Amino acid sequence: MNGIVRPDQQAFEVHCARADFRLGVIEGRWKHLATTWPCAMIEITAAARPNAPERYAFRFDLAGYPAAATARPWDAEKSSPLAFNLWPTGKTIVPSIFRREWNGGTCLYWPVDRVSMEGHDQWRHEHPSRLWQPKRGIICYLEQLYDLLHSSDYSGACGA
Repeated sequence: MNGIVRPDQQAFEVHCARADFRLGVIEGRWKHLATTWPCAMIEITAAARPNAPERYAFRFDLAGYPAAATARPWDAEKSSPLAFNLWPTGKTIVPSIFRREWNGGTCLYWPVDRVSMEGHDQWRHEHPSRLWQPKRGIICYLEQLYDLLHSSDYSGACGA
């Protein structure tokens, strides 16, 4: 594309330069690993749990950004989807979001996720605080993932 940056990519880059995104990086909540447009890989720090990873990588599909993104757990070293036995788990809430059977594991079952929102119009009324907010962009997803992976419900990885 001869150095031309697409508008959706430019919007994402602007959001990554904002103070709220940078603060999350400085505080160690998340880390932007790489972008190959329209996908970005971002690591989220998880709460310390026995035999569990310190962080999880997610591959975000950001096509059409700042419209809602979709994300899936990702193996940063292998550059492939994270094996299901390594996905985060917990008591009730975490496994209800990290549903390996939902859509073949290609996204999280969550109102903030673009793919999961399809066919779940009731979520707009049931979970308004979980919806994607274009003005906040990727921060919507990152903050919710971080909070989930630091909740008392989170117990580590499935295979841990």
